[in-house]
Amino acid sequence: MIPSFRALVQELEKLNTRPERNTPAATEWLKFNDALDFLNYSKSGIIPAYVSTNDFFLYAILIPEKHLEGEYVQDILQWNFGVDSGWGYGYSFEDGKPQKILFPPLEHTATERLELGDPIFFYRSFDGFREQTNYVEISQPIAHILGIHWVPGRNAYCKLNELGDLQEIAPVHYIEPGIICAIDFDALELYMFLTDSAMIRVFDVTRSLYEGAFASNGRETANFEDHTHEIYATRTVAPQGEGNGGWMRGFQIVRRVRGDDIMMRLVRGDSAEPRQYVTFVALDFKHDSIHECSCNPDQLGNYFVESDLPFSTSPAFFRPDVLSKYKQDPDKYEFAFRQIYCRGAWSLRYDINEEGQVHAFLKDLASLPYAEQIYWKSFNEKPRAGISKRSYATDFKGEWYDDGDPLESLKHTLRKFPQATQRGKPVTIWEPYLGERSYSRLGYVVTDSTKEWQDHVMELSKLLVEGLNQSSIRELAKELNCDNSQLRSLKLLRNCLVARQIEEERVQDILSPLELLWKHRSASAAHAAKAAPRRDLKGEYRQLIADCTKSMEILGELVQNHFLDF
Repeated sequence: MIPSFRALVQELEKLNTRPERNTPAATEWLKFNDALDFLNYSKSGIIPAYVSTNDFFLYAILIPEKHLEGEYVQDILQWNFGVDSGWGYGYSFEDGKPQKILFPPLEHTATERLELGDPIFFYRSFDGFREQTNYVEISQPIAHILGIHWVPGRNAYCKLNELGDLQEIAPVHYIEPGIICAIDFDALELYMFLTDSAMIRVFDVTRSLYEGAFASNGRETANFEDHTHEIYATRTVAPQGEGNGGWMRGFQIVRRVRGDDIMMRLVRGDSAEPRQYVTFVALDFKHDSIHECSCNPDQLGNYFVESDLPFSTSPAFFRPDVLSKYKQDPDKYEFAFRQIYCRGAWSLRYDINEEGQVHAFLKDLASLPYAEQIYWKSFNEKPRAGISKRSYATDFKGEWYDDGDPLESLKHTLRKFPQATQRGKPVTIWEPYLGERSYSRLGYVVTDSTKEWQDHVMELSKLLVEGLNQSSIRELAKELNCDNSQLRSLKLLRNCLVARQIEEERVQDILSPLELLWKHRSASAAHAAKAAPRRDLKGEYRQLIADCTKSMEILGELVQNHFLDF
């Protein structure tokens, strides 16, 4: 097995490295045994599916497995084609009239069976690209079924794995001269199962120890058959001392390895291997005890079946910095109300109790990938208090609980923030800088970490202060004759509100929280050590959010009542 795409490229470089003439290495090199070995150990892991270099050509095709019956070896050995560019069209004449024709891939392969197949990769060309007119494209059915997408920065077709990280499924590597394309066989195997297909890799290896190595006569040709590894080829070698060159041409069959039962597990959305679960110190309220409990659903009970097992709703408790990892990567993780979402992968319901501990139910922790469970386990601790009042009300009593959460109030206020009208056209006075994604970056400060405070202040100021539309506010200031080219959005807004004769108290209610927020943000950028207040960081930040919520509510009311129109 080749463990990585980099290792695959290195192995191909070895195959194409020419040894010195008249050496044992040269004699061995012209036997092509290293190329045959390469075909054998490149059938799992990251496998080559299209290789085109000076000395090595390989091209993978999927054909219905039912066609690999009878006398197929000699048919496929006759293959004679290059890399395919995809579908085409044309016309022919019948009875003197032109008739339309669609040309499928692999229409002329010199074999019957390969013309029934589909390439994994196509080699396409577009003169509209300036730097590189030729490029590789993967089969669209494969891309759709496997859920993979081209990611330019990775030079690969990728998907998100169970941890929400990019996983390279089909990498592409352009070399001079040539190209190397591969695909993760575990991923491709699912497509092969769904389509009842096998892979045919045709190959052509050409080797010479010096220029003109094929000029002599007397070449020796022999057939090669390896039924165990399903490799069939013809090897042609010029005698030593005459030509010092040769070639090998043939094909290899690569079939599925995993059985139908495992593949059906994948089709049903389960993992190929049995899931793993960790144990957590949890509050087993069924038995009124605190002890290690597995989050394995088979070792948890419920309210309807009599058992001695802990309830699946038994809570486990964690240090608050368990959330720090997720807050530091807002592009990957999203914080919603009492919920963490990992892009395209998993979600977890949680809450925070009166002692600042994060808590989650065993049944929810069980849905996390095993690596994520281990991460949470590292922050697990005994409860210093029970679950939050909110969690008890909503999750156990089924009651509505409104504790006036300031962060949710702020999000609600911002989502319905109105537009103003200037010269008959709607304009924004404030708008989220990343659209709806902006809100997922907001959260509470849950530790005493200055760094966490700074990060949250930065995000909140980006959203609220930098979200103020300076151009719209400046246009209003010009209309009200209070513009100053040296001022930015906050001070311009103050000028406009004063010019509109808004009461000083309301002006302060709007601007004081935003100015304080910007002051914290500026201090954080200028001198990190002095960025946070020397008091309760969690409480200070919660109050800052509450004040900013009131600020945006009042500003929204003024916009709604046309005070910022003209």
